Amino acid sequence: MFSQVLAVSNPSVIEEFEGGGFSHYTVVNPADSSIRDIVGFIVEVDYQYGLLAYADNGWMAQGITGAPLNPTTWDSKMTANYTPEAYALTWRQFFGGIDYPFGDDVKGIGYFVSYSEISPATYKFEWSSSSEPYHLPILAGETLGGFSANVDGPGSQYLLAYMDDAQNGTFSDSGLSSFPGETPEPATLSLLAVGGLAMLRKRRA
Repeated sequence: MFSQVLAVSNPSVIEEFEGGGFSHYTVVNPADSSIRDIVGFIVEVDYQYGLLAYADNGWMAQGITGAPLNPTTWDSKMTANYTPEAYALTWRQFFGGIDYPFGDDVKGIGYFVSYSEISPATYKFEWSSSSEPYHLPILAGETLGGFSANVDGPGSQYLLAYMDDAQNGTFSDSGLSSFPGETPEPATLSLLAVGGLAMLRKRRA
């Protein structure tokens, strides 16, 4: 007998770059996702004169002119822009101890769900959100936008942080599992949009 193999889909980060110097990111976690609850991500950025990462969806954002993510700040405590308090873990610890993934000369920004230390070296994520879907982690089958940055051009690489059960589970200072990927090129997104329009016209015909 053949064993049944369930198909899985990988999560993705979609970047929409505006000519005025803004990038907007949307995280897609498919219903048949190969990972579970997404609780953080970093993405490479291209900037020369100014940088500001921000989120309007309840997540924390780190990355500002003079202090982007890089191999040095990777080993510094996580913070949120304009917030003096540092979180308990460094970015390296949060991402399971791996080296900075984008290379020495590539800068990055980071977004993450706020977390707290509930006992020595044991951490738990904040869950509730005031807007739909009324929780912060991105579960399988969910898409979340509201991540933005002032940048000079689009990036491509990203790294997601995830765990099995962000609502009830905890994690340690050995950090989380990670998933790497690349954002689709703008041309690819245009082709996908055209393809979707063609499919829609075919259905109406």
